[in-house]
Amino acid sequence: MSRFSRRQFLQLGVLSGAGLLLGGRLAEEARATGFPWSAELHPLIHIRPDGSIVLFAQNPDMGQGVKTSLPMILVEELDVRLDYVAVGQASWLPREERQFSGGSLGIRLNYEAMRRAGATARRMLLQAAAARWQVPLASLHTDSGRVFHTGDGVGDEAGGARSASYGELADAAALLPVPTDVPLKPEADFAVIGRSHHDVDLRRIVAGAPVYSLDLKMAGMLYAAIRRSPVSDGQVASFDDAAARAIPGVRDVHLLSNERHGGRVILPNSPNFVSGVAVLADDSWAALQGARALAVQWRNPESLEDTDTMFQRFHEALDVAPTVVRRDGEPERLIDSADEPFEAVYQLPLLAHAPMEPMNCTARVGGRVEVWAPTQNPRGLAEAVARALEVDTGDISVHVLRSGGAFGRRYYSDFAVEAALLARHAKRPVKVLWPREDDLRHGYFRPAGVHRIRAAVGPDGRVTAWQHRLAGHSRTAYLERDDPPWGTELDPYTFPAGFVPNLSLEHTHVPSRVPLGQWRGISASANVFVVASALDELAHRAGADPVAFMLRLLGERDSVPVHDGFELNTARLRGVIRRVVEAAGWRQPLGWQAGDARRGRGFAAAYDQGAWVAEVAEVSVRGRRLRVDRVVAAVDCGRVINPPGAHAQVEGAILDGLGAALMGEITLRDGVVQQANFNSYRLLRMDQAPAVEVHFIDSAEDPRGLGEPPLPPLAPAVCNAIFAATGRRVRRLPLSADFEV
Repeated sequence: MSRFSRRQFLQLGVLSGAGLLLGGRLAEEARATGFPWSAELHPLIHIRPDGSIVLFAQNPDMGQGVKTSLPMILVEELDVRLDYVAVGQASWLPREERQFSGGSLGIRLNYEAMRRAGATARRMLLQAAAARWQVPLASLHTDSGRVFHTGDGVGDEAGGARSASYGELADAAALLPVPTDVPLKPEADFAVIGRSHHDVDLRRIVAGAPVYSLDLKMAGMLYAAIRRSPVSDGQVASFDDAAARAIPGVRDVHLLSNERHGGRVILPNSPNFVSGVAVLADDSWAALQGARALAVQWRNPESLEDTDTMFQRFHEALDVAPTVVRRDGEPERLIDSADEPFEAVYQLPLLAHAPMEPMNCTARVGGRVEVWAPTQNPRGLAEAVARALEVDTGDISVHVLRSGGAFGRRYYSDFAVEAALLARHAKRPVKVLWPREDDLRHGYFRPAGVHRIRAAVGPDGRVTAWQHRLAGHSRTAYLERDDPPWGTELDPYTFPAGFVPNLSLEHTHVPSRVPLGQWRGISASANVFVVASALDELAHRAGADPVAFMLRLLGERDSVPVHDGFELNTARLRGVIRRVVEAAGWRQPLGWQAGDARRGRGFAAAYDQGAWVAEVAEVSVRGRRLRVDRVVAAVDCGRVINPPGAHAQVEGAILDGLGAALMGEITLRDGVVQQANFNSYRLLRMDQAPAVEVHFIDSAEDPRGLGEPPLPPLAPAVCNAIFAATGRRVRRLPLSADFEV
């Protein structure tokens, strides 16, 4: 099949991005540039007359691989090979509600829709061939991007057979009515889904090709760096820009104030930018040096956050009457009357996202507003920019660029609002750059909290009563949503809800202006640590094996009603538990290790974001020095689209969770985040990484979430392994507070 050059693809990719937004203007603009283009059969499927195909990944790729896996689903039904097509990233599709990356929903929400898109396009190509050759549709079939007709003894090819490439048929197919109720390929016939494919951007990434937002350059573009208020709600009182303007290459200095928006939030799902002073320059170096040279006086709120005080307030709040999120039976009475009631308090810190690529964005404001952004949430970005500029979202184009990591941070759009406001001021394209220090200090952090678990275990070894009380900040409250503060921190379905007859889930909201947002695994990254740690403690107190204790709690039913129509599939959870126990050699003794190191295994399992995951961690402890040697994971995420991509997601989530468990912590003093770079907010290094083994459960069920579910069980598995090795319980993260890591 004819292929086109990388240069042609890049140029066509730009045109296609515009075409996705401008609809019928795509073909006109493409032909005007000299590149023939067939009318699109679908916004994500573009076919050229020479038969070459460009497929677009609908959802933003931030390293989780949807730019590969979504097109794999398309080509499965379109009946072409993935290596026959070029793959691009779709720009914002205003009518598409599912074009975001978050909640491990990219494949889960789009699996059937992508299949139907591919199948519908294939049917239209078949119909075009049937009309051209005046033959029944049933006499045609497709293979590798061509339509074939055989067996009627008519035609100009040998034996009466004839064929046409998709490119030859695309123009005619695009004029046909879009069919409905097109049958999908039997899953037993899949030839692409479930087979291994490398990331479509792998070669360009390895070669250092400019595929990230930071690499984007435009004619006449200015670079902007912003001296932001050290305190999130601070405002500029005054500034002196003489030293900044004296730096060669500096073009302008501009006050960027959010006071017009109340200094708070532009949209419920998009926190506002932090006030500051922007320096616009010809290059990034001049912009960054200019921002550092500014002399700024700040006006800060009267009340400033301090981490020590924050946790003191949390602990005190544990004894304040809480909001009851859920109550079944009489848990307090049973716990208070138990011979040996269990009680433990767990503490979790604020966490930053810390992606490798700091926040950045390029905008151009003219007749239209154009934004080039590494975003997880194109619609939210368009709405935030529209609100800030006071324009209609119909006047905004969002070009989605691949993100160098995100983990929830790029769901928000403050950095894009900055770029758009500065581009309007400068009347030129502007790229806003965040240095690493700003990226860490001005993020939207995972909420911190203090959890108290009280429980009782009956003589049969089953948990009879459970009380989970959380005191902490609320992401919902910070974002000023209408939902109650507990809504993103402790939900009525939080495990073991539905499995313990006497249960209470309780939340006490401690108000704060610390910026809070999504973080990989969201509330499960905290709650699974607390719950799985407490269950391990209860198992050992009862003299039971932790795995057997968990299986006893789950019971024998295949599913258990939990809350408001949600049923937990316990058969699939038991399945990953049994698989990980076998793969990790749970009941076999740990091998000998030289020296005085003590070794131990720990276990944790959970359902989160659509997938069932169980993990076993092995650790070595020598004095105060801790090393995680091995992590074994069993995962049931339904049908695996791309095995190497799925393995990478699980491994990445485990290593991300391990880095956070070992060292992740954001602290504040007088309202200022104390961590500024990777020397103070440490990430996992190669020599700290354990051996990671991933085992997927073979499944013909629809694909489920994957990017987040493997993270939450990691921390409790490690901490439970520390207890197995040393007899010492860990109830506070990060582990660097008590160990050398």
